[in-house]
Amino acid sequence: MKHTGYEALIGLWGPLGILAFTFLISLVPFASPSNAVMAALIAMSFPNIDKLWIGVSVALGATLAKLVHFSASYGVGKVIERKMGDERLGKYSRITMYIMNFIAAATPLPDEWIVIPMGLGRMSPIWFFLSYLAGKLVITIPAAYIGYGLAPIAEGIFGGNTWIFSAVIGIVIAVIFVFIDFEKLGERVAGALRVRKREEPGA
Repeated sequence: MKHTGYEALIGLWGPLGILAFTFLISLVPFASPSNAVMAALIAMSFPNIDKLWIGVSVALGATLAKLVHFSASYGVGKVIERKMGDERLGKYSRITMYIMNFIAAATPLPDEWIVIPMGLGRMSPIWFFLSYLAGKLVITIPAAYIGYGLAPIAEGIFGGNTWIFSAVIGIVIAVIFVFIDFEKLGERVAGALRVRKREEPGA
């Protein structure tokens, strides 16, 4: 089969091509598509590539792109001396930020609302990377397997235009997450951590 565009990149380089494609797409702030949809679409288009590797490659590519955003914000934080990181935030506040980073990565909505503040606050780059990657893996690996499983159905309905099916699923997922109040969710997580701290011996 002859591939063009992104299909040529993935067809030639496999998981490395997926990583490079996802990295480039995810560099666009506030506008990059859902990584879950990307993983599902790639699995539909390339059933010969291992689904686990598809999920991992998409997650890693997206995480590396967000690390660029984080690093840029980190540099700005140094320049303007906004010391919101370890010097201002306590242990449990930092943990809350990493949990919110995980949650943001695991949703199809733009995640700059947490990535940029974490960079400005000079949070740990290592823990940022790990928490974000973990969130992405939670959605990209299952999405790759789901996309592979739905490929015959999508092909039967849409023929070669399986991207239409993926786009519809992505819109539905995004609409569902629009109704999640992330502010309240963050407050609940922070509250739970404070309660746990009070219950610890010697707290």
